[in-house]
Amino acid sequence: MSQHHVNPDLIHRTAWGNPLWNALHNLNITGLCLAGSIITALIWPLALPVCLLFTLVTSVIFMLQRWRCPLRMPMTLSLDDPSQDRKVRRSLFSFWPTLFQYEADETFPARGIFYVGYRRINDIGRELWLSMDDLTRHVMFFATTGGGKTETTFAWLLNPLCWGRGFTFVDGKAQNDTTRTIWYLSRRFGREDDIEVINFMNGGKSRSEIIQSGEKSRPQSNTWNPFAFSTEAFTAETMQSMLPQNVQGGEWQSRAIAMNKALVFGTKFWCVREGKTMSLQMLREHMTLEGMAKLYCRGLDDQWPEEAIAPLRNYLQDVPGFDMSLVRTPSAWTEEPRKQHAYLSGQFSETFTTFAETFGDVFAADAGDIDIRDSIHSDRILIVMIPALDTSAHTTSALGRMFVTQQSMLLARDLGYRLEGTDAQTLEVKKYKGSFPYICILDEVGAYYTDRIAVEATQVRSLEFSLIMTAQDQERIEGQTSATNTATLMQNAGTKFAGRIVSDDKTARTVKNAAGEEARARMGSLQRHDGVMGESWVDGNQITIQMESKIDVQDLIRLNAGEFFTVFQGDVVPSASVYIPDSEKSCDSDPVVINRYISVEAPRLERLRRLVPRTVQRRLPTPEHVSSIIGVLTAKPSRKRRKNRTEPYRIIDTFQRQLATAQTSLDLLPQYDTDIESRANELWKKAVHTINNTTREERRVCYITLNRPEEEHSGPEDIPSVKAILNTLLPLEMLLPVPDLTASPPHKKNVAQTPSGGKQESRKKRF
Repeated sequence: MSQHHVNPDLIHRTAWGNPLWNALHNLNITGLCLAGSIITALIWPLALPVCLLFTLVTSVIFMLQRWRCPLRMPMTLSLDDPSQDRKVRRSLFSFWPTLFQYEADETFPARGIFYVGYRRINDIGRELWLSMDDLTRHVMFFATTGGGKTETTFAWLLNPLCWGRGFTFVDGKAQNDTTRTIWYLSRRFGREDDIEVINFMNGGKSRSEIIQSGEKSRPQSNTWNPFAFSTEAFTAETMQSMLPQNVQGGEWQSRAIAMNKALVFGTKFWCVREGKTMSLQMLREHMTLEGMAKLYCRGLDDQWPEEAIAPLRNYLQDVPGFDMSLVRTPSAWTEEPRKQHAYLSGQFSETFTTFAETFGDVFAADAGDIDIRDSIHSDRILIVMIPALDTSAHTTSALGRMFVTQQSMLLARDLGYRLEGTDAQTLEVKKYKGSFPYICILDEVGAYYTDRIAVEATQVRSLEFSLIMTAQDQERIEGQTSATNTATLMQNAGTKFAGRIVSDDKTARTVKNAAGEEARARMGSLQRHDGVMGESWVDGNQITIQMESKIDVQDLIRLNAGEFFTVFQGDVVPSASVYIPDSEKSCDSDPVVINRYISVEAPRLERLRRLVPRTVQRRLPTPEHVSSIIGVLTAKPSRKRRKNRTEPYRIIDTFQRQLATAQTSLDLLPQYDTDIESRANELWKKAVHTINNTTREERRVCYITLNRPEEEHSGPEDIPSVKAILNTLLPLEMLLPVPDLTASPPHKKNVAQTPSGGKQESRKKRF
């Protein structure tokens, strides 16, 4: 240290404030004052009144301040949180709001749920908490190698484990001890069965040596098919994320993206039509010009819809030198279209080759073990290990961008798209809301950063999805994207943690800009005094007020592992994280086991129908019935049928017909005009009676076809009487006497009067 170094404590001074008042707000000093007054009263009893008065004043001064935590207060305290107070205008009289207004604080209950650590330096030991609102504004943690980012992250993972929720952990410089630590921490909470692992690490082993040796050991990873449950847009965006960023040849990349969309749409439709699962290997097979032409010809032969064939046809027509008349004869093609297509497919060849050959044991040809949407909604623990040493920077970036893009596109489904309907039908975001957010930790995000991360930070807040990102510096993030996109990300990170940073570069400037400046008092000069023992220096008469940054780079450089500064709402809080000892993160007697899954085919519809009761089966519309009804309704009759009246003109449901007949008969009975309850009971009995006494075949839908025109009847002689209609339509148990103007004896039980006045025995008739 230089001998000319000036002690900063001699420069920074307190320009104003009452030292005694500030001291009485300190818990330790207040405790010493109370203890001293008690001891004084015991030693000198005459001072008891003075000691009581001093104790009362000290206690009142201490209790006048509102106690608060450095960040948020935990919700378990069930107190109001001063950090959430809002200034509002209120009135003494509610009937006259503009009279006697005053300013008051609107308080809110404590909502802290995420334990960060504890405070250092001043008020040591005070806990640091964040609320769900703070987490969904996302978190950014900067620290160099050895700054304690990984160990701090392990401590933070205890929060979702205590909540009973899952999380996603993406490591850009993967090591196997990271996965093992997360597994043992989950094991302590009984969550080891929820762990899923996507492990791209191979330990530098040669794929050729593994194949030659015939090693048949199980892969150290679950399988994943990023395209199994994706739509055409999801798959196209995921493949587009594999392209190199910020390179020359942007025109070729734009044409390659157009080729990719045509390939994805055609392949996806073929998979849906044939009941296959789209995979990375399948896309690679169809990416050649011959493969796309073959797919186009298959669509023509199988009579695909025009919307499915159009993308393939448009692309093949746009390939320079390609003749559509020779699409079925590849041997007659010239060299020019093959060369032009090779330029476009070559944009994806490196990535496809690396993924299919190097990581063939991870990318599944079938549905795979892992569904990212299921992992998020079912609160599973998903670990993605992306190596940094045994792969190139482009491969590492492509792997991370593929996962992040797939995750963001799947989250887009939860945002919904419907506008019409009720809230329960349209607002899908409410289905997944809870008391705690889902956390996604992106460790070493600079290794695989993509623009999708900034888009996620702006959009997924409504889904209660939290991003916690850690990085060594900001420069590496800007190397993957533009400075504008990086600035957007920093603006969306509401809480920032700054660990050890060794230089005053963009990272330090970002942290200082987030912290802001404050006015500080500085001693501008010192005065020399000569004495017997030599000269001495005393304070000058003036103090200068200057605006200084709340965080100094030297303070960041001197931080130890696990120590950091928390920048929260413009305040800088010296912080430290909880360290979990190594003995608590491992167990020699309990081996780590990767959860393996068994593929089960979906049951067929016929089998599912046999599993439900027959009453439910009757309500299930079969495709045959629906098609026949639509065919009858939409069929256009020919002239001959229209002339002879032979086309189906009426569809009759026999069950509903009997109910309608019964309702018509009840309309003719005066006693059911006002008695609605009796009317409903009779209709219900009729429905139950019909179901119990008829078969399903008898209740099938009937189609009435008239072979000749009906003769029109008119005249009063053709109109039957009311009694005749009742006798014809009503079943036996519903026959009731019809009141007449002339007195007549009631009808007998099983006898009904005919229109001619005779009597006949009534019979039950099924319609």
